[in-house]
Amino acid sequence: MADHIAAAKFLDISEVEGVKIDLAVGLKFPAWLAQHPNMVLWVIHQHRQAYDMWEAGTSDLLDDPQGEALRALIHEEDRAAFLASPHPIYANSCNVADRLKRHLGTAATTLYHPPPNAELLRQGDYGDYLFVPGRINASKRLELPLRALVHAPASRLIIAGVAENPAYQKRLYSLAHELGVSGRVEWLGRVDDETLVRYYANARGVVFTPQDEDYGYITLEAMVSGKPVVTTKDSGGPLEFISDGIEGLVVDPDAKALGDAFTFLSEDTATAERMGQAGYMCYAQRNISWDHVVSTLTGQAHLPVTFDAVQKIDAQAPEHGHEVCTEDAVRQLRAAVAPPSRPDNVPFANINELLEAYAFDELPAALGRDEPPIDAGLSGYLGTHWTRFMSTLRQLEGLEISSALDVGVFPPLVFQALLANQFPNIDLHGLWEGPNPYAQSVRPRPGYDVDGFEITLEVANGERDPWPYPDETFDLVTGMEILEHLALDPYFFFCEAARVLKPGGNILITTPNVNSHRGVWKTLNNVAPYSFGIFVPCGGVYGRHNREYAPTELDMLGRSAGFETVRLQTFDVYDRHIEPELANLLVSRGDNLSLRGENIQYLAKKVGSPKGVPQSLYHGDPARMHGELQVVTHEEETGLLTISVRNTSYGIWPLEGDRATCVLAEWVDEAGVLRHQHLMQPLTEVLSPGDEGRIRFTLDAQKQNLGVLRLHLYQSGVGVFSGRGRAVPLSIPCSHSAFLTLVDKTPLPRAKV
Repeated sequence: MADHIAAAKFLDISEVEGVKIDLAVGLKFPAWLAQHPNMVLWVIHQHRQAYDMWEAGTSDLLDDPQGEALRALIHEEDRAAFLASPHPIYANSCNVADRLKRHLGTAATTLYHPPPNAELLRQGDYGDYLFVPGRINASKRLELPLRALVHAPASRLIIAGVAENPAYQKRLYSLAHELGVSGRVEWLGRVDDETLVRYYANARGVVFTPQDEDYGYITLEAMVSGKPVVTTKDSGGPLEFISDGIEGLVVDPDAKALGDAFTFLSEDTATAERMGQAGYMCYAQRNISWDHVVSTLTGQAHLPVTFDAVQKIDAQAPEHGHEVCTEDAVRQLRAAVAPPSRPDNVPFANINELLEAYAFDELPAALGRDEPPIDAGLSGYLGTHWTRFMSTLRQLEGLEISSALDVGVFPPLVFQALLANQFPNIDLHGLWEGPNPYAQSVRPRPGYDVDGFEITLEVANGERDPWPYPDETFDLVTGMEILEHLALDPYFFFCEAARVLKPGGNILITTPNVNSHRGVWKTLNNVAPYSFGIFVPCGGVYGRHNREYAPTELDMLGRSAGFETVRLQTFDVYDRHIEPELANLLVSRGDNLSLRGENIQYLAKKVGSPKGVPQSLYHGDPARMHGELQVVTHEEETGLLTISVRNTSYGIWPLEGDRATCVLAEWVDEAGVLRHQHLMQPLTEVLSPGDEGRIRFTLDAQKQNLGVLRLHLYQSGVGVFSGRGRAVPLSIPCSHSAFLTLVDKTPLPRAKV
């Protein structure tokens, strides 16, 4: 070992065969000790015999007379190499980064890379076996899943790989025979890539039970294949990706606990699919790609915040105390954004039980047919929202609710079923884009003691159209995962909610948090911070997230609309993964960690009337951008035109200055080409809400060569009302000469004196 260290240190790799090497990347000990003026270190793993394995009592160095001296030499050389690097230190996993911090005090940034078969892997069926791939050695603990089979009589394992030590392989065969499970174990031995991909694709789940794994390709390969991972609480690397009940199952390193996990997956295909798809999404959201690795190591990417930067922040902020322990920071952040538990009185343990309890589709019964089996894709999708549903119900505990309106609701009406069981005899209503009203009578299936309900969804655009309900109708208005889809005017949404709520009624909003710890991590890694930033061409403007919000913006919108905040919380309801270096940064800054969860949940009470739009969120004043233009008379002989102008907004229309209401006149020629635009002020009196004014123009009586005069209500300095969908422009036949006369004789908008 000492000779290898010396050989590496004497190796100069600044050029090879006369070709200058611009950058060297050190991956493993002792290779990173080679001499190069521009060495970036990406630690795949240290020489573990001198670190964690020494502590665990499993290191070969413990049997070497010079083992302690060699261990000290390795520590010294590693520490010197890390200090000498002109770049941030990278590690291929949080587990490896934590070891560097724990043993050497060296800060490292996690930089994940894809597994070798990432481009070949695919998704398939959820078969009847659990797949156990990988190298077979003592550190992978194959004995554990074999012993677990004793407690999982309905499960079977398919194991791929060969033992590095044939004696160890033979011992595993013997153990399976002694336990009486050899008939439920298939040993594939060494397999080619095609075979490996096939077994991943069609497995019910993947079992990976190493002890303190560095990274774990098997975890990632399972996620890319859409399979849940069964692992243990001491497995190390897999725990960076797998949360219990989300992307897989994490249990004690105990045969009985592992066997129970096997049984659970073997008996519940739908849950296996839901967790597998959650893992697939988790992988996709991490930006795990070779492009990202290469651009980061070569300096082309905006580098993530390193622990060195965190320590500089600490030095500038002594009020936050001492250097933050990474594990403590992760623990603090995870606790701050952990979702609440399921309410005790919810009669369903998971989404499958809810879907089985109700006939959400009335068509089979109308046709006299049996209910089809639950669609696995639908249950998988809704299952990813189950934690959010439960945390949302928690927000409503203690409220008296007899009537509720859900804005943006869409079948199947699963949350309404939850409300019906939480609040017996509740009167349920919904608002959707239609195009037609939708009514449904949702009844329990035979054998289920749960409450059915009736509901009608009315048609309206929730941010533009007046909601089709009288004032003070409901106890509760909910807008769940809808606010981020709005494109024009969230204040209108809040104001209409306040209008239809009874005094003291509540609004409950859930929406993605653009300032979440995950959003911050994405921003620092040159990725847009949206939770859902892709375009959905088939969904129209509302198919995508048009704007995601910071938690305090909901409080600001609510107060402006007459609400008082009851609770403003954020939770990680989809993904429980936390990047350690980001947790360290947030804790070091003294952040309010409770506002860094991925989902905002805002509960507020109606206490007053709308006060006006929050100016920091708006260009212009949309509350005043509602109006109507209508022709009252048009005398053909004289060309005299009288137009009614009605203020249908909530505010007074000023006549002068910025945000005054005026008119944009356009002339379109007979060929349909827009030729002129002119802003003018034909209004002569201030119009209050509901008031009507008159404006008069004289157009010529010419019958030929007419174009079109198009009139828009316009907010000075902002734009046309019609762009917001609140006022339809008025079109009138008009010659070119008449248009020129009109704009010449009509006053211009006035600046405020």
